[in-house]
Amino acid sequence: MNLLLINNEFPPIGGGGSTVTKYAIRYLVQAGHNVTLLTSRYGTLPHREVIDGATVIRIPALRRYKDYSSMLELVVFGFSALAYSLFFTFRHKTDFVFAFFAVPAGWVAWILSYVKNIPYGVYFGGSDIPGANPSRFRQIYPIITPLLKMIWKRASFRSVCSEDLQDIAKRLDPQSEFHYIPNGVETDRFTPIQRAENPTVKIVFIGRLIPRKGFHRVVRALPKVRTLAKVPFLVEVVGTGAHRAELDALAEQLGVSQFVSYIGMVPYDQLEKSYQYADIFVLTSLSEGMPSVILEAMAAGLPIIASNVGGNNEIVHEGENGFLIMGDDIDLLADKMALLINDSALRKSMGIKSREYALQYDWKHIMRRYNELIERYGKP
Repeated sequence: MNLLLINNEFPPIGGGGSTVTKYAIRYLVQAGHNVTLLTSRYGTLPHREVIDGATVIRIPALRRYKDYSSMLELVVFGFSALAYSLFFTFRHKTDFVFAFFAVPAGWVAWILSYVKNIPYGVYFGGSDIPGANPSRFRQIYPIITPLLKMIWKRASFRSVCSEDLQDIAKRLDPQSEFHYIPNGVETDRFTPIQRAENPTVKIVFIGRLIPRKGFHRVVRALPKVRTLAKVPFLVEVVGTGAHRAELDALAEQLGVSQFVSYIGMVPYDQLEKSYQYADIFVLTSLSEGMPSVILEAMAAGLPIIASNVGGNNEIVHEGENGFLIMGDDIDLLADKMALLINDSALRKSMGIKSREYALQYDWKHIMRRYNELIERYGKP
């Protein structure tokens, strides 16, 4: 079939949804489809290129940052994608549209379905389910919920990446079916390596430096971790964001700046090294869909410390491959960080369990389920 995929983010820009799209084009091409992706133009990236057998077209957008997109930028991409996709589908036979996130891509697919009668499916990654990310969208959810419902009602299929999102969606619309298909991981690439034990235990955080990712919780835990840790440790931060200045100020205020090292952005094709040379992974988000970074850390054999929110608590098994922290329980967070810092045997045993669990989420298995849905609803 001829597939048109739409996502405002695609590596090297964006977060978890960007990563999902990367593997979608690879495995849908391998399944025999002709795949075209519309995504945002950014910097000096080629306007058009072939990646993993798919045609990637970067269309005009106001994208300013690699890791973050403002409301205005989302709106601009939506109108740009609508104009280009209308032009594209008039020139090229399109059997199915796969939209990543309801806004802006799902809105574009929704209009295409009326104009061109092309079926579409929507991947819901978290914030586009009303109520899933109240820390950022609480005020706008009442405004956009009717639009979101119109988008998913007309879709041939709706997928959500966590059981928590599925529950929220079902409460909003018991009549519509939401397929739970978790995010995946490239287990052949994100894999443990043999290396000498470092005298300094490295805790890695990978994510955007925005309030929702909750890195301030880790910083606030560091004074107690310092008193409990029996060996040297360092928290390495891979990522950038506007929240960096506030995090620096907080660390300075608490006297723990020496325990935090900011690496900045690491190209995705080199990211596995950030996990392989770490000892512990931490992600204390306020909300999540199904974070790719936790799956990648698990595949690399790391014990996990994560906030007890949807998505996280489906892949982190308390006491087996890591620990779950409820809300702002900074004391518990510090205790668990110190426990893993001090106990190398526990880190190793939890890391082994992480790897075992991660193998269940290999992208080959995940994308096979998407391909089944697309072949069921497409019109070859």
